[in-house]
Amino acid sequence: MKLYIAILDEFPDFMTPTLVAHSMLGAHLVFEEYDSYDEWLQNSFKKVTVRVNQKEFDKIAALPATYLGHESTILEGRKSCAIPVPYRDDEVLPNVLKFAKTWKPREN
Repeated sequence: MKLYIAILDEFPDFMTPTLVAHSMLGAHLVFEEYDSYDEWLQNSFKKVTVRVNQKEFDKIAALPATYLGHESTILEGRKSCAIPVPYRDDEVLPNVLKFAKTWKPREN
């Protein structure tokens, strides 16, 4: 099982760790009621952080059971982190997650 953390590509790199920390804590509180989250938490804990454009972000945000996070002082408080409930290995991973590019810092 893997948990995907999608960061909007407009979000500045220097604040991404804070965005992910806050969003993951919020997702944890919301996802506690999902069996797949509990299974991921207890047995896997694998995470994939990806950088996505607005179109991809919107598709991920529309997936069932997706937590949306933001930082109020960045991008005018727009939602900029999307975390869908973890997918089991036997579930079909949506293409928008399957083909998303792994997050890495931009080169200056």
